Amino acid sequence: MWCIDPADAPDWCEDLLSESERARAGSLRRVAARRRFTTATALLKVAVAESAEDDPRKVKLRRECPDCRGPHGRPEVVGGTLNVSLTHAADRVAVALCADAAVGVDVEQVIADVDVDSMLGLVLSDAERADFRAVHGRPARTQAFFHCWTRKESVLKATGDGLRILMSNLTVWAPHDLARLTGFIDRPDLVGTAQIVDLDPGPGYVGAVTVLSVWPVRVRERDGAEAFAATGFVR
Repeated sequence: MWCIDPADAPDWCEDLLSESERARAGSLRRVAARRRFTTATALLKVAVAESAEDDPRKVKLRRECPDCRGPHGRPEVVGGTLNVSLTHAADRVAVALCADAAVGVDVEQVIADVDVDSMLGLVLSDAERADFRAVHGRPARTQAFFHCWTRKESVLKATGDGLRILMSNLTVWAPHDLARLTGFIDRPDLVGTAQIVDLDPGPGYVGAVTVLSVWPVRVRERDGAEAFAATGFVR
């Protein structure tokens, strides 16, 4: 997987976007949001092209919402077999590729003054809420909450469910334990086959990637700026 601050992305990122992708970027009101979307899309194409030793301008992505069939949702590589996922939050964009199984990635900014307690019922399972009571101090509780959030969202991205499934249906967190899925209401088949790995997206951020596989997963974290530089692409 690759991670980058959009401010470090090259100006030519927009040149890699299709007409529909440019239209979607243009529909975003905030400049920062447009920059994140453009960077994430371009970085994903660069990463896919690198894995195939091809030109990123040839990589085509398809997005189709399973509910409304609109041009948004989990991206797929047209004509390819790679499983891909992307995420963006504040000053971080991340993309993940996996050749052998479905993958989901999530990165979140740890917001120190967020009202964690007001969201516990929506995000944590009963078992997690019991464990969470043992976490004391606002910084520790906030960090634990966002770790739990990113792990769950990465699982739901890998399954393709997204936030249509309640996060409280999943159990992924326990104090002093490795990231793993230990419960999923109505989806017991995923317990033991969803491999979760915590990421290090930089100070002030947490992240996780999930691969739906029975085999152990090794994640290689890379600098997105280096991926862009390695293309040799110029406007």
